[in-house]
Amino acid sequence: MKHLLIASFSTLLFTAGAYVLPAPSMAQFANVKQHLNSLSTSRIAFARGKSSTTIENAENNIYILRAKAGQTLTLKVNSLGARASVTLYGVNGKPLSPVFAGADGEGKTFRLRLANTGDYYIVGGSGPSNHLYDFTVSIK
Repeated sequence: MKHLLIASFSTLLFTAGAYVLPAPSMAQFANVKQHLNSLSTSRIAFARGKSSTTIENAENNIYILRAKAGQTLTLKVNSLGARASVTLYGVNGKPLSPVFAGADGEGKTFRLRLANTGDYYIVGGSGPSNHLYDFTVSIK
């Protein structure tokens, strides 16, 4: 009986810990370019005459945006599920923005004058339970 009680309690603790502890975020790469062939990617394109777009109900993905040196890129996180996250990476594949994660990242804006022409990467992770996220990106 004692062993059954210990086993049940251990299972309960493991299950609770797996749910409560934050999962590692997909949006925390040291260099995003190493993951371009193994994860799904989408190219961001603005509608004719527009300089911004909103990505809604997104899941795990790498969004690629072509931009020019001297432009200002603005990334606004509109909503994040509890375990979702969004990070901006530069043309060299290194992180430029902080990791916007969960409720703390919601409503935050990151603005940067771009130093290089090339592809910039917005990496979003929906976490293990597929929490969706929305963001707006603009170039001026």
